[in-house]
Amino acid sequence: MNSSQEKPRLRVIRQSPKKRLRILVVNDDDDVSSLVRKAFEPIRTVSLEITPNTETATRMLSAEPYDLVAVDPAISSGGFELLKHIKDKYRWTATLVATHNQEPHFLRQAIMCRIDGLLFRPATSTEFVEQALQLAEEMNVRRRRQQKRVLAIGAHPDDVEIGCGGALAKHHARYDVLHILTLSRGAAGGDVNIRAVEAHNAAAIVDAHLEMANLRDTHITPGAETIAIIEAAIRELHPTHVYTHSLEDTHQDHRAVHAASLVAARRVPNVYCYQTPSSTVDFKPNRFVDITHYIDRKIDLIGAYKSQVDRMDSLQPDIILSTARYWGRFAGYVLAEPMQIVRQRDGETALDTDNEQAESPPVGMAASH
Repeated sequence: MNSSQEKPRLRVIRQSPKKRLRILVVNDDDDVSSLVRKAFEPIRTVSLEITPNTETATRMLSAEPYDLVAVDPAISSGGFELLKHIKDKYRWTATLVATHNQEPHFLRQAIMCRIDGLLFRPATSTEFVEQALQLAEEMNVRRRRQQKRVLAIGAHPDDVEIGCGGALAKHHARYDVLHILTLSRGAAGGDVNIRAVEAHNAAAIVDAHLEMANLRDTHITPGAETIAIIEAAIRELHPTHVYTHSLEDTHQDHRAVHAASLVAARRVPNVYCYQTPSSTVDFKPNRFVDITHYIDRKIDLIGAYKSQVDRMDSLQPDIILSTARYWGRFAGYVLAEPMQIVRQRDGETALDTDNEQAESPPVGMAASH
């Protein structure tokens, strides 16, 4: 037996961000930066970073989460573009404009960027720190209360996208954190290198963090080995929601992953089982996720697996669409994904509505196989 098949390999997962408030200040004045650092120095609950330009700030935002970004578009080139980018991409990052410019046109631009705070200069270091802390803390609390952390588990590349791709697209639209754990490389279904590339391409569509273990395809067990891999992912993410295979499935790997997931996710508040093409007629869902507005994204996710779509009728777009239409009729939706509820504590109803709540007001606006 190939040594790579004897033991599962799971890549090292990045450590979770520290629990301190993360504040990013965009400023290229060394004297001002020195004052800001000195003002925040005694505050041990804050991790402060200062960058001289908006281009670097944009890269930093893509790498790590921040609770607050402060910038003065009057002196930082691209400041307004950065503010718009943050609100478009990072719902859980508050924005603060600290500026001397009080011209009506400038202020209108700032408001159109949906800023959360406005501080006119000159202002003392204490005033800046107080407002920055208030905005960062309020946004951090909102994020912890509202943002979901989702772990989708599949035995093979493409299982997750087929079973709950619409739900993942919906989570992505709501700025939730998405992780995908695939337990095998799918050797029985094609070239593992091609399937790995396809899996990464699919994950990128919904900004999901992908982990691929290396259990032997068609030989996955529900025992300690599989449980340990899933538990490692759960310890890292602390998910609020887990999606996994159902027991009513003709594929032995799917049944094994289902059993292992229930053990590993025993403390996760919301656990759901999805349907796959190999599910049996005994699969009886009691939750329906409205994916009417996300079907195109689900088809894109599955389409990323060209090596599988080319050889399987069940993965053709018309089949995906008709399946979603079939399940939608049970819930009064146009299109739906069926789920079995193992456990549900987040207050969602079994008929999962798609009524998006109105965007919350700014957190502290003053004169985000």
